[in-house]
Amino acid sequence: MTGQTLEWLWLAHVLGPGARGCGGVLALYPTPGELLEAVGREDLSGLLAPAQAERLEAKPENFEKLARSCEKMGVQIVTMAEAAYPARLRDVPDAPPVLFCTGDTAALNRTPAVGMIGSRRPSAYGVEAAACIGGQLAEAGVCLVSGLADGLDSEAHRAAVRCGAPTVGVLGTAIDKTYPAANAALRRQVEGVGAVISEFAPGDVTRSAAFLLRNRLIAALADAVCVVEAREKSGTMNTVGHAERYGRPVYAVPGGIFSELCGGTNRLLAEGRARAASGAGVILEGLGLAAPAPAHTQKRQTQTEPLGPAAKEMLRHLGQQPKGLEILAGEARCEAGEALAALLELELAGLAQSCAGGQYRRK
Repeated sequence: MTGQTLEWLWLAHVLGPGARGCGGVLALYPTPGELLEAVGREDLSGLLAPAQAERLEAKPENFEKLARSCEKMGVQIVTMAEAAYPARLRDVPDAPPVLFCTGDTAALNRTPAVGMIGSRRPSAYGVEAAACIGGQLAEAGVCLVSGLADGLDSEAHRAAVRCGAPTVGVLGTAIDKTYPAANAALRRQVEGVGAVISEFAPGDVTRSAAFLLRNRLIAALADAVCVVEAREKSGTMNTVGHAERYGRPVYAVPGGIFSELCGGTNRLLAEGRARAASGAGVILEGLGLAAPAPAHTQKRQTQTEPLGPAAKEMLRHLGQQPKGLEILAGEARCEAGEALAALLELELAGLAQSCAGGQYRRK
């Protein structure tokens, strides 16, 4: 812990969630120390919102306890002054001065990176499309960025984990929380090949609006954004808005004209705001990478490690007809948490597939 780190934590506190006006502040005061020196000497009312100006009264030393807590928990504090801070975020006007990170910070600057986003309650088509395109991107060395949420976010991260490729999960909660809690096992897998980040410190209490703030980071961390399946009014479309604001190219997977789940993606295509992505090829070409060969489609993962006892038992109860978690846990006679871990193990082994509504089937 250094005094400089405490000053950056102080600046993050002053700006608050969303880091409104961060770019403008740092343009005039390139370091938090310079802003500190200006407090009480210069009129900062035109630079900061009233609530932000009130928080100037805090002192950097007030954040020593937070820094120590992060150290004990294994949470890394990544400030804008450090090389580990994502280069793609530096020029964003509302970039957070501080990121809290678990996993490997090197993933934050892996390039190229693609944000893969979509519905939290996808159709079977959306799940299959995300797994296929995500797998092709991951195999090409692309870092997949998503929100570690239910549905298609999870599919993007799983695709990267299956390939051993880097992936970054961006939380809309404090860094010491996983939402949904059922994704705790997946989070550990993500941390094994990449990183999980949040602009919210351990112990922070967040509201639903925090997930909308999180969306800007997913867009900013990516060189391009791929929307797999989204309703016309959704958090996914909010992320698209940020991507457009930051000048990130947007790709959308075409969907059925009668599906509300594809209303947002189809509108993006109809309005010319996105390029159609029926596979990873067009995205890879846009990134300057070689497109996969025509025959290069999603492959069933070859199991390289023996399954654990719980996964073997769970596999006995999986069939082609999707089943819910509670039903599977009951049939396998195990707790919900153990069932989720077993299902994740089977997914990573290419033996199970998650479906819409939190259901699973044999692959």
